[in-house]
Amino acid sequence: MKTWFDTSIKIWWLLQGIILLVFGFFVWTPISATGILVIICDCMYDNRNHKVRVLSRIMLMICALACMIYVGMLIAVGSPQIGFALGLVIVGIANVILSIKLVISSLLGR
Repeated sequence: MKTWFDTSIKIWWLLQGIILLVFGFFVWTPISATGILVIICDCMYDNRNHKVRVLSRIMLMICALACMIYVGMLIAVGSPQIGFALGLVIVGIANVILSIKLVISSLLGR
């Protein structure tokens, strides 16, 4: 049975995939492709096949790390307002923490 925490993680990644997909069309097309990849990996989050489940969670972790790199470059070069920059950092750190939790739980077989 799924816990509340697992459901909130799935919703978190789904929202991020949708946001990347929608705003990627306005900014840069590879961001939209990343959004599609995040949505696909989110759908395979609870797959019965262990290899697919581990691979999807590792892909979410790679997307989270790429997001952190992109956020760092945006903050360093773009110099956004302090509130926006702080929000980006908090979302990025949450992504990395959640993806590390997913990979560890997946490798342990949960």
